[in-house]
Amino acid sequence: MNDYICHDFKTPRTDTSKRLPDTFKAVPIAFYLAVVGGACFMTLDWLAYKKAEQAKALADSVKAGHEAVIKQLQDEKTALDAETAKAESLAKWVEGTRNVQPVCVAIARAMPPEVRLTDLTLERSDQVPSNLALSIRINGGSAREVGLVDTSVSRLNYRSYSPQQTKEGDLIEYRSTLVRMEN
Repeated sequence: MNDYICHDFKTPRTDTSKRLPDTFKAVPIAFYLAVVGGACFMTLDWLAYKKAEQAKALADSVKAGHEAVIKQLQDEKTALDAETAKAESLAKWVEGTRNVQPVCVAIARAMPPEVRLTDLTLERSDQVPSNLALSIRINGGSAREVGLVDTSVSRLNYRSYSPQQTKEGDLIEYRSTLVRMEN
């Protein structure tokens, strides 16, 4: 080959610097290692993220289960509280019935033997269970027997409120509301 055809047009340069040291060859290797390491860390982070999402979903389902149990227990507590309130009102109602028997016995004992007690009705008020509505029919009696009834009832700490008395021949009808007097 001819040297003339392959002429080098470059001029020799003396102002160029020296080559880089051999330790700089490690820079591309470090770059590739950093890229591979970053990819590994990103993959590990992504796997940890997916695992955390699954743990969060599991925790949410457990939380929903606990909230359902709490709601069920609160509903049961509410039902029990309502039943307790009903039971307490029933207990108060039953407690008020203790007074009915002594009142009946006191009225029956207050009647003399020659007087007949035709009808005796005691009704309790829903609003105030300690109050009793008294209705008596006395056959062959007088106002004296009504006074005996009032006296015997007052011994049991009851007071007659708005008494009404009607007489038709031998039949006396007496109505009153018995109010319990507190000591």
